[in-house]
Amino acid sequence: MYAMTSTTATTPACPNCAPDQVGPAGPRDFGTIQGYRLKRCPNCDLQLLDPQPDDPTLASIYKEEYYNAWGLQGDVSITRDLKLATFARLLGRVRTAAAGTPRLLDCGAATGYLMEKAQELGMEPYGVELSEFGAEQIARRFGPHRVFCGPFERAGFNGIDREFFDVITMIDFLEHVRDPMGTLAKASDLLKPGGQLVILTPDAGSLSRRVMGPRWLHYKVEHLFYFSPRSLPKALHQAGFVDVGIGRAWKMMNLHYLAHQLGAYPHPLLTPIIKSLHWLSPPPLRRARFPISFGELLAYARKPGATADSH
Repeated sequence: MYAMTSTTATTPACPNCAPDQVGPAGPRDFGTIQGYRLKRCPNCDLQLLDPQPDDPTLASIYKEEYYNAWGLQGDVSITRDLKLATFARLLGRVRTAAAGTPRLLDCGAATGYLMEKAQELGMEPYGVELSEFGAEQIARRFGPHRVFCGPFERAGFNGIDREFFDVITMIDFLEHVRDPMGTLAKASDLLKPGGQLVILTPDAGSLSRRVMGPRWLHYKVEHLFYFSPRSLPKALHQAGFVDVGIGRAWKMMNLHYLAHQLGAYPHPLLTPIIKSLHWLSPPPLRRARFPISFGELLAYARKPGATADSH
């Protein structure tokens, strides 16, 4: 799941902090990611690429092949089962104050697996997806009126104005946008009072990041911002959200899928270990599901207004 703002590359300051909070030098150099400078804000711990990759560079990444790491070109049923199990855990904690059918908007909806689970749970799902490949899949499954193909900040649906959705989800999304504060403001505008925002994003303060250092699995050129348990709540509060809760994110996984992902995104240590385990394991063990944390944050927040009741 991803999103890209159609702008040229810029040299961003910390979007979370005022210049006098960061200091005249701005965010400090923290390393490099494939030739791009990685910086870290000394005030809130937010990490960011500076300057950001330009649009042609990102467009070359976000093609249909981008989904290969999901295994969509292989056994789709395995990918679907794992995604639905992960999203069931995430959406099981959602609480809305909707009088009727809750409406959910998934940002960076990919091919619509979260929308599928939301529909199973009695919600009316919509999606925003930049990729034409993903948006076409969603349109076929849910109807063209349920998907917007393009950048999130331009998202619109026929007959839908502001304060329309009860839930907005951003799963593996916020790290991809050029303007995270603008993205959170747009989400607030689309949410009803009392509506809930769900975010899953890499945790720059995680143990896996500290142990792996520059070889952390989430350090990729298309990831423009890296939040932490300190910087993400600050961003959400500045965007006007309340009842912010932060925790560790867990995803459902199996050896088959994990080996495929680490083949698409090779890691010098983990790839040979997982591929060996996959090769040595019998087929039932390869497909056995288990929860795993890759060093990601899970955040729930609410737009001020009506008190959210259990759905």
